[in-house]
Amino acid sequence: MTLPATAVARAGGRARGETGAQSLPTLELFVHKKTAFRLSGFLGAVGVTAALVGAAVSGTGAYFTDSEAGNLSATTGHLNLNVTDTNLVLSDLMPGTDKTQNIDYNVDTSGPSDVWLMFDPATAGYQVFGGMNGLGRYGHFKVSNSGGSALFESYNLTTGPTSQSCYVDANGNGGSAVKPTSPEDKPPYCGVPTAIKIASALTSGQGGTINVTFGITGKVTAQNTPYANVPFTVVATQKDVRPDALNF
Repeated sequence: MTLPATAVARAGGRARGETGAQSLPTLELFVHKKTAFRLSGFLGAVGVTAALVGAAVSGTGAYFTDSEAGNLSATTGHLNLNVTDTNLVLSDLMPGTDKTQNIDYNVDTSGPSDVWLMFDPATAGYQVFGGMNGLGRYGHFKVSNSGGSALFESYNLTTGPTSQSCYVDANGNGGSAVKPTSPEDKPPYCGVPTAIKIASALTSGQGGTINVTFGITGKVTAQNTPYANVPFTVVATQKDVRPDALNF
């Protein structure tokens, strides 16, 4: 008995004369379209997610952002010291009579600066002037600024024991104005500081006058004899920096 073609189709079979190639196209097309739709939806979702991740990575991490570009550059400033003649010659000294010579100065600077009078302790001239082997009671030395009170003064130009010495602060200011009044009178030891601050916190264009006073006392009896030959340097530094400070 041969079943009708419609009955065979309902049973999932093939009617006589039908082949597999003739019965599958409609079903296969439906399956392929459904699979393609699912795949395209998945790929679309992946693309959106990747775009969001890319945006998050490339942004600043905030929801709303704004920025302005900048740049850092740096240059050094300058500090120049201008002085008049620093070759001081005090001649024809008489015992008990001092002489004074002046050095005018000013600064050209990008920032506040100090001015110092500096002596090199390594020189023989300093040692026999106001160091360990200094002039002692044979000399009187004083430094002031623009006619003001003494920044340093001594009537006993020898560096001696601390317990018997005058007071000098970290800026080289101090000393002793005690003057001997008899041969037995002995003022405190008061050697010349290696650095004496003359002025502080000067701005560009400001300056003053260094007054350097020296004399021999009544203990000196030798005539036409040199009593001082000491080199010095006028130094401008940044504010609160000593001229002998180390660079580091």
